[in-house]
Amino acid sequence: MPGGAGLVLSVRGEPRFLPALLVHSVQACPRLSAVPGSPLGMAWVAGKVIPVARIGDTGSHLVVCLAAGEVVGLAGVEVEKTGFFEPSGDGVSCDGRTVKPLDVARELERAASEDA
Repeated sequence: MPGGAGLVLSVRGEPRFLPALLVHSVQACPRLSAVPGSPLGMAWVAGKVIPVARIGDTGSHLVVCLAAGEVVGLAGVEVEKTGFFEPSGDGVSCDGRTVKPLDVARELERAASEDA
């Protein structure tokens, strides 16, 4: 995996790397609205309503990012660190450890299956 600019997030207690190219914004998690019959919630972000998947239980941040060309919010995450990271194995190096990439598509599938 190439290194570069990005975020190291805590997702369910595990560190994951999200490249900055995919990140639209980071903010405190707003109030989420449930959507009947859908595993995704909705949130008002920067003047728009976006779909939001809760991928963790304890994080206080909402990371708005691109997934398959669509803007989505990832709730329940905590931003641990931002910056430029060197490649390391199948991830990036952060504080002496290898941090694997966050698979956003897989996390969205997981959120959908947990709420089904």
